[in-house]
Amino acid sequence: MLKPRSRRDHAHSPNLSVLVHRSSGGKTWATMTRLWYDGCEISSKEAFEAGEHIEVAIGRMGNIRAHVTASKDGTVFVRFDEECPV
Repeated sequence: MLKPRSRRDHAHSPNLSVLVHRSSGGKTWATMTRLWYDGCEISSKEAFEAGEHIEVAIGRMGNIRAHVTASKDGTVFVRFDEECPV
């Protein structure tokens, strides 16, 4: 198991709990630590592989299809398949 990198709480950090749906059919809870228009960074105890297709479910906002670009030390970098419609 990987230990997620901790991030200090501050006013500009979202730190949202998200549900990640994996292409294998599994689901896992994670914490979104950064959010951009084209992707996000999440912290998870689960290991993810670069290129893995996932769907990030954000409470009361919906699901965003994405893929993992990199994963290191419990931090997962995600790129959305479509730009986030904010």
